[in-house]
Amino acid sequence: MPVESGRARRRDWLLGIGLGLLGLITWWQVRQLPPDAEPRTLRSREPDYRVLGLVALETDPQGQPTRRLAATELRYFADEDLAELTAPQLVLYRPDGPPWQARARAALIRNNGDALELSGAVQLERARGTHNRPVRLETERLDIWPQQGLAETDRSVRIESDGETLVANGMRLWYLEDAIRGQFTGRVRMHLNPATNPHQP
Repeated sequence: MPVESGRARRRDWLLGIGLGLLGLITWWQVRQLPPDAEPRTLRSREPDYRVLGLVALETDPQGQPTRRLAATELRYFADEDLAELTAPQLVLYRPDGPPWQARARAALIRNNGDALELSGAVQLERARGTHNRPVRLETERLDIWPQQGLAETDRSVRIESDGETLVANGMRLWYLEDAIRGQFTGRVRMHLNPATNPHQP
């Protein structure tokens, strides 16, 4: 019995030393990890301020409207210079002719308004004017650059005008011009309406 008891004590002693060494090795390895590999505590992303029922109008130096933005809610994050919008509605005025009107489920405003990213069931449309046909565009994301008068997307886009349809994998559209001037990427499919007046721009 004394021999068995001595073996048990030695086994327990060796086990304790092994666990201690394992803990020491683990502690040393954790200290060798780079700072970004250490576990991070999650923090809530709270905006610096909120605006409910937003309506904003931008004008040019002559006082003419250039764009109008409305949204059910705006959330602004100062450290990112980023604003999140819920249910945005955007009007893009043109020097001549009817404006473009856009709506989506959400939007981001970056760089103090120089870039707008519309997302979720995006629709962009323009009514018929004296020198242009009506246009309706649908996609899942649309980036708008107001200073360049440019709208672009790398998602599938569908454009309808007077019964004609164009579908493409991506698009760049210069929306300030009367005639539709755009670049389309990927496979482009068109359905033409024979009844459309070929002399109408």
